[in-house]
Amino acid sequence: MRPRRTTRQRVMPAVADLVFACTLLWGCASPIPDLWPPTPDVPARTIYVSLDIWHAMIAFPVGTPHTYEEWGYAERAWYLEDRRGLTGILRALFWPTEGVVEVGQYDRVWADRTPQPPAELFVFRVSEEGYRRLRRHLRSTLSGDTPVASLGQSRFYPAVRSYHLFHTCHQYAASALQEAGLPISEFWAFNRTSLAWQLHGAARIAAEDGGRSSPVTR
Repeated sequence: MRPRRTTRQRVMPAVADLVFACTLLWGCASPIPDLWPPTPDVPARTIYVSLDIWHAMIAFPVGTPHTYEEWGYAERAWYLEDRRGLTGILRALFWPTEGVVEVGQYDRVWADRTPQPPAELFVFRVSEEGYRRLRRHLRSTLSGDTPVASLGQSRFYPAVRSYHLFHTCHQYAASALQEAGLPISEFWAFNRTSLAWQLHGAARIAAEDGGRSSPVTR
């Protein structure tokens, strides 16, 4: 005869399954209907999301044609102070350190000028309200208005949140896009692959809805 399971043996697997299910539900994101995808009768804006091997950037057309304002996030010590190598990797991932927000203006988006190809470019249309929420969220990630460094056409500002394994450029971009109504989860954007998977999913939703979203591999 098989030994009877105790109450603990019966309950613990059920509890584990419940916790796992709740984690999945908490992590998964859905479109916010009032924001995205925009219906044909509401004003909409175009945004660009670039992904190369390591980095994620969000860009908006501004001013003259073919000029983009671009936002990204990085660890200050690695990106600005050249404190890299194995110790730099361990520090950046496993110890909360100072983050910086990059804001630049360029005539090409990051996917077209990255030194670390291949890259993908995702183009989304978002509602005017979603666009305002996205811009407002990005501005809220700055802890000050004075840049700590300038490189080329980019300025780097101190970030509100620290940089670590659970808050990198991928989670930074995901949380911003979620503000615009896209079905992108910061919880699941733990690396480039998982963020790209979510962006491809959003592009499919937009295509089915008649929107214009086209990922392009560089």
